[in-house]
Amino acid sequence: MFSLVYKSIAKPSFKQEAIQEMLELARIYNNSQGITGCLLYYEGIFIQYLEGNQIKVLKLFDKIKEDLRHTQVRLLSHSEVEQREFKEWDMAFENCDGENEHMSFLKLFANDYTEEESIFWGRTSKVTFWKEVSKLINKKSPLKSN
Repeated sequence: MFSLVYKSIAKPSFKQEAIQEMLELARIYNNSQGITGCLLYYEGIFIQYLEGNQIKVLKLFDKIKEDLRHTQVRLLSHSEVEQREFKEWDMAFENCDGENEHMSFLKLFANDYTEEESIFWGRTSKVTFWKEVSKLINKKSPLKSN
């Protein structure tokens, strides 16, 4: 199983309703390709974790890089993983802006996560971050996107 994480900056015109429309289409596509993952939105920044077949995930990432709704798409990490973290989700989503009791402690790390040079974010810390996101999203919403 292959995983990939990237960040990007949403264009100011990319509003919440447009994000919801994008998520609906992404879930349909991901389901057809066997891709699962999670999209976080925090202060105008997207952080996305994708997992699945390496070729399919990389093909999707190529499409994402061409999407005009965001800029500065930057690959943060990629690796082989033993199992899916978001196996129940074609694309989980969490808006971390504002008050969000389920994600509040993870918000403390969101800025550091996007800093590629941060020594805090070794591979183990990033894996732990996504495991915690998965637990919190599953706890928050028993309804899966599948």
